[in-house]
Amino acid sequence: MNNPWDEIATPSHDLLYRLIDQNHPLRLLRAKDIYGRFLFIYEFPATDHIPDKFPELNGIELHMQDPEKGESANCMLLLILKEKKDWQIFLSLCNDLTDSTRGLEQGVQATQIILRRLKRWQEFLQKTRSGLLPEKEIKGLIGELFFLNKHLTPAFGAGSAVKFWQGPEEAPQDFNVHDCAIEVKCQLGTTTPLVRISSADQLCSQLPEMFLYVVTLGKVEKDIPGSVNLPGLINKIRHQLETDSPADFEYFNNLLYQTGYLDLEEYEQFNYLVASENIFSVTENFPRICTEDLPAGIERVVYNIKLNECMPFTATPDWMELT
Repeated sequence: MNNPWDEIATPSHDLLYRLIDQNHPLRLLRAKDIYGRFLFIYEFPATDHIPDKFPELNGIELHMQDPEKGESANCMLLLILKEKKDWQIFLSLCNDLTDSTRGLEQGVQATQIILRRLKRWQEFLQKTRSGLLPEKEIKGLIGELFFLNKHLTPAFGAGSAVKFWQGPEEAPQDFNVHDCAIEVKCQLGTTTPLVRISSADQLCSQLPEMFLYVVTLGKVEKDIPGSVNLPGLINKIRHQLETDSPADFEYFNNLLYQTGYLDLEEYEQFNYLVASENIFSVTENFPRICTEDLPAGIERVVYNIKLNECMPFTATPDWMELT
């Protein structure tokens, strides 16, 4: 990943900037100041709605610059990165603000969208976690997004598919598809064929139908044909949303940030081949533990299921084709 601020010289006075996208409906700028700091600027007419207060972001300064008399009647919202080493996170924030407003008109709606995005980033940057997700969580997220992209999007469209995704919001199951709950699990092909169930609720849905989808991955080097990684899957889903359901683009990004994911190039080093897919109908006799099965005094349970014991329950929802 290239640092786009490296392409801008440090000015001797004032700011030196570049327009991010000449086809974007808003005037969004990438800039450097005389100290060599990295800036993102949203320039808009003074007649637009200006919030009384903007969120405070860890590691980023926010300033509102009002127009001076005799000059063009434009205000500028300036975001200034405090530490250059954090440029990838700052770039992710700037890209999010750009993408989330790409289909909007200049004015109140755009300002409100930017304010909402900044509040979301305030929450994200306040979390203690930083850097990359652990590889266990990377694999789990790949499994969920692979299922969303391969099975839900073709069946229902990208907009509906992301609305079915409940995992980032800490629901008991990863997906709720109408009257069907689906839990997604990932396992490596080099390990014993087991999946870990993290609670007594995970395989015990309140919906009429429940399925367990298991994808087996093999870790490979970068650029192996047919391999998948998080940036690739996410870019496919974003592109589909831009084409089919632009209104849900921001919603999908919200879900990603809830998982702790940021657009960092290091994720491109975690590549996998999908070795197999299996899906099972979780019915009454399926090997599972539900809350009503727990003895008095037991509050929480984590257990493993042997996949070979699940094979008699192989089945798919009516809308899904498993190849």
